[in-house]
Amino acid sequence: MKIKLKAIRLLTVFSVILIGFAQADIGGKKVILIHGFNPFHIVSPPSDNGQSDAADYWEEIDPAFVRQGGPNSNIIHWPSHKRLTGSGGIISIIQPQIQALLDENYCANQCVIVTHSTGDLVSRFLIKNKNSIFGSSQASKLKIAAVVDLAGAGGGTELANFGVGVSNGVNFGGSIISGLLEYAGFYFSFGLNVGVMNDLQTSVARNHATNGFPAIPHLRVAGTGNEIFGFATKPIIHGADDSVVPMHSACGAAYAYGYDSCSRDTRSDGKITYISNAPSASQLYDYHYPIIMSETIAHNEMKSNTTGNKMTSIRSIESAYNSSTVNNQAINIDDYEKREWWDWWSKYRYISGSSSRSVSTMLVNSVIQ
Repeated sequence: MKIKLKAIRLLTVFSVILIGFAQADIGGKKVILIHGFNPFHIVSPPSDNGQSDAADYWEEIDPAFVRQGGPNSNIIHWPSHKRLTGSGGIISIIQPQIQALLDENYCANQCVIVTHSTGDLVSRFLIKNKNSIFGSSQASKLKIAAVVDLAGAGGGTELANFGVGVSNGVNFGGSIISGLLEYAGFYFSFGLNVGVMNDLQTSVARNHATNGFPAIPHLRVAGTGNEIFGFATKPIIHGADDSVVPMHSACGAAYAYGYDSCSRDTRSDGKITYISNAPSASQLYDYHYPIIMSETIAHNEMKSNTTGNKMTSIRSIESAYNSSTVNNQAINIDDYEKREWWDWWSKYRYISGSSSRSVSTMLVNSVIQ
């Protein structure tokens, strides 16, 4: 599978030029990291707006993503007990952090924004409204080549619907499930301020992140693995999910349906077959391109150094990306197809070497300058 930038000659399989790891360069582009939801902020709001937790959040990401030294960190922090917008909201907290990077022309040669989970929702709002957030002259310095969304929650999750309902006093008859979720770190109780979880409700998130996006590719990675608490969360979420985020959100689908895959011709485990319960290319948000799936990668493994998970590429969007106007970032993914005897010799597609790499290392090795 080759998703490539026009006028860029593809390098050999999994080749990449990484210049200056200390500067958090991927494919010659600087990186900005935006983390996801932290449930512990709901019951114990951080005094530093989540700065120390943000550093811990990305502790296991491939080192190429993280800037070492320099006057300003590329790890953007925000607290989960806040709402996305409004006075003192998440956007107002991250604005000066991004502004500090713009002041040093950090994105002069373009940046790649890498998000996990709710970071997808934050980055969508940030990019779409950058002129009003920074002013047009400063916003022009925020040059984004691409956004890489790991388990992106920009389309919301039914888990947030549940949590907000409980905090508002809705009785779901699910005291056992609520107890299990509390064990997992998701503390829902009547009268609790659930902060950004309000914005993660499927209907609210999709009001924040509708079509009309700037022409920037959002390259998406989705999984359907199980967290240890997945037995409690999965029954709440529509369709396939990674124990926190449903496929309709992770794939970048424009509709909150209970999808089983990001592609109509490939299952999340790589089996090449027709999937009726999957979005077509026209049912994805503008400029949103799911490129990688895995049946076994769970939500938090997306940002970890976990290996041993087979991944599959999504070829159905390749031509749409290559023929689009968002020619900002080249991706070269080497895959192969084989017939598996244990499934009546059905054909499967796997990304070469994916089992021995984490998701982030896979991406580092696939993004081309």
